[in-house]
Amino acid sequence: MNLRRSGKFLVAAVLISAVFGCNDEADRSNTLAYRFMSDPPSLDPAHSTDTTSGTATALIFDGLVELDPVTLQMVPAVAESWEISDDKLVYTFHLRKGVKFHNGREVKADDFRYTFERTLSPETASERTWVLEYVKGADEFRSGSAKTIEGVEVLDDYTLKLTAKEPYPLFLQYLYMDAANVVPREVTEKWGDDFVDHLVGCGPYRFVRWKRYAVVELEAFDDYYGGRPKMDRIEFKVIPYTDIALLKYEEGELDMLPEIPSGRVTDTRKRLPEEFKSWPILGTYYLAFNNEKEPFKGNLKLRQALNYAVDKEAICRVIMEGVPTPAKGVLPPGIPGYNPNLKGYPYNLDLARKLLAEAGYPNGRGLGKIELWYNTDVGHGRICIEVQNQLKRLGIDVRLKNFDWGSYLEACKSGEPIFMRGAWLADVPDPENFLHVLLHSEKIGTDNYSRYSNKQFDELVEKARSEPDPQKRIALYQEAEEIAVAEATWLFIYHYRDVLLCKPHVKGLVLPVQGDFRIPLERMWLEGKGG
Repeated sequence: MNLRRSGKFLVAAVLISAVFGCNDEADRSNTLAYRFMSDPPSLDPAHSTDTTSGTATALIFDGLVELDPVTLQMVPAVAESWEISDDKLVYTFHLRKGVKFHNGREVKADDFRYTFERTLSPETASERTWVLEYVKGADEFRSGSAKTIEGVEVLDDYTLKLTAKEPYPLFLQYLYMDAANVVPREVTEKWGDDFVDHLVGCGPYRFVRWKRYAVVELEAFDDYYGGRPKMDRIEFKVIPYTDIALLKYEEGELDMLPEIPSGRVTDTRKRLPEEFKSWPILGTYYLAFNNEKEPFKGNLKLRQALNYAVDKEAICRVIMEGVPTPAKGVLPPGIPGYNPNLKGYPYNLDLARKLLAEAGYPNGRGLGKIELWYNTDVGHGRICIEVQNQLKRLGIDVRLKNFDWGSYLEACKSGEPIFMRGAWLADVPDPENFLHVLLHSEKIGTDNYSRYSNKQFDELVEKARSEPDPQKRIALYQEAEEIAVAEATWLFIYHYRDVLLCKPHVKGLVLPVQGDFRIPLERMWLEGKGG
């Protein structure tokens, strides 16, 4: 899940008064109040690509399978069971009978066929078509050369057969992602682009309303196949400014607060030790060099010099108040394939000066101004300012430019900036989700912001994607990561730890390694909360 797209880390340009314009006289004793930093970009599962949207859509929609947040194993969802052929090409899913959409209609196998066609259709313009790219015939359907998806067969109302175009170890894992979650044709076709205001899924909570820049409100679905959730309602309150959100939490207007204001983590931990939660998650924070533009294009020593010049441990210890861990590479601790033996780029200012001179810019002379772009957020700003100050020691003049999320996203995709902030949280706990998505050359123009292209790297990643032997897959990915690190594709900063405040009356909290946006809120309940 790309945090560059995550509203959780954004500051929306909205009036604070709008946040609290949704008060009414309803009983709040069994309502969970949860903070969003910004308005979700989209609650349509075909367009849900960020952590903010994903927090809500995970409650409204379900798919064939689910990823258990504790065991990280695939478990049944709408499909109660499935079989996989010996050649790993055919997946036969047996749907539960009696699963209902929020409009009361039963979910059938043909609804999944329609959903997959909707996600892949050029008219939908989904950003996550790659979730289904390994389904046989997906490319042909998406290009318009086929009217149906060859690898999707409805055998009967409760049996769905999916055929992969080739064996792919993550075929099942990607089916739990938002873009594969089932939607009813009659609702999406009735409302078109307005579906986001009339959402209907089959998840544990049904959609009530989305008041832009204020609140997303959900209520428990009585007929949920997994059993009615214990909390009656969930309100995701949009509070752009983290300091204000913390105040509202302390005043009791919020039950859960993901993220704590930059610079206030240590103090908050001391004041609210029982409510403060912190845990490692599968994410990496980095600054990307544009490998297609000067001065970084073809200048390995320059990229290495900047890596050695930035003290990542100091950033983690001081700026981030000891929460994250310094990054030596792309893959975070806890993910299969993480290599603790990577040397990375430890802080070494003397070596940085030497490499900078060898790169053709002794003491920064002749380099000119380098613009570092980031999306507007106090935390991102503090990190970029620190990097700016540290690079001054080399004589490098870094200028900071910050943008609203939409403008920043489009600029990075187009390759406009030469130096930019990036971050990633795992969609699935597998190295493919980092190395292929973020650094394969075919992802230039989408998630490969560094516009990195290396034939050997690409070949290793492609081979790993189809390798059935887990140990061989990991070895291939580690070899690919070593290449990306050696080429200083990014300026590696840190691996995430999440932070969260949670009131004592909130029970059943699970802390997933994928981050707070994957907390199974539907499993939780409230005890002793006042109305």
